Amino acid sequence: MNDKKIVVVCGGDSKERAVSLKSGKAVYEALLKNYKNVECLTCYDKKSCIENIKTKSPDLVFIALHGGWGENGELQAACDMLGIKYTGSDFSSSVVCMDKFITKSILNSSNIPVAKGVLVETADDLNSVDFMPVCIKPNNEGSSIGVEFAHSREELVSKSEILISKFKKIVVEEKIEGRELTVSILNGNVLPIVEIKPKKGFYNYENKYTPGSTQYIVPMEKIDKNIENLCMDIAYKSYRILGCAGAARVDMILQNNIPFVLEVNTVPGMTETSLLPKAASCAGINFEDLVKRIADTV
Repeated sequence: MNDKKIVVVCGGDSKERAVSLKSGKAVYEALLKNYKNVECLTCYDKKSCIENIKTKSPDLVFIALHGGWGENGELQAACDMLGIKYTGSDFSSSVVCMDKFITKSILNSSNIPVAKGVLVETADDLNSVDFMPVCIKPNNEGSSIGVEFAHSREELVSKSEILISKFKKIVVEEKIEGRELTVSILNGNVLPIVEIKPKKGFYNYENKYTPGSTQYIVPMEKIDKNIENLCMDIAYKSYRILGCAGAARVDMILQNNIPFVLEVNTVPGMTETSLLPKAASCAGINFEDLVKRIADTV
């Protein structure tokens, strides 16, 4: 048994709190199989969370916080200042990946396929949208929270106004239709592709976290080997370009054999329906081993 002192941080105050609590519990229980000194810190506000981490002075913070200050670089920066190691991507990569529009811009400049998109903060910004149909999403949220689709100018305006009032910054991008898939990367190693098939609607928050509502196919079936390799190559390049580390997940839609990157997640879910554990399992890595590999590489 390893005597490294580990604090698993979960909860937070983002809209993904419920998912984070499940991830934290699963990670905590898995770590206990290999480490003597593990504690699960369920937090809400950033200030008290950081104060608790400072008081506990662990060797490692295992970040299981999804969204908000747990994933946008704030917690990572605080740990850096305290001289405490943590899992996952560093401060700068976390900042970039949490911002969908910046992520898209960086990837686009590196010739990674992304949907045409516009950053929208006011109704006037919608004048720059010259494509339809569109996908409308908050710029700094995960788990498909707030995602809407519009097929007309009227829909675009009405739905955007509601989302702007809730989230301040939104991204309006060309709707890409095709096979939805995700490529997980663990410590620089690309894992098998998971294809995602919701039984109804699209892969929204409900379909992500309701067991049985979505079919997950891993390894991906009925795909040309060259296209499969292309998807994995683009995911790996995205991971490297954005400076990711540890475990990350690159979400894509395969349209006409072109994999368009939707977003990159630097703190992937670790629940029973999460995609990273499914990909790892297909590669022969069970959940306990997955968590250990993430912890041991820091």
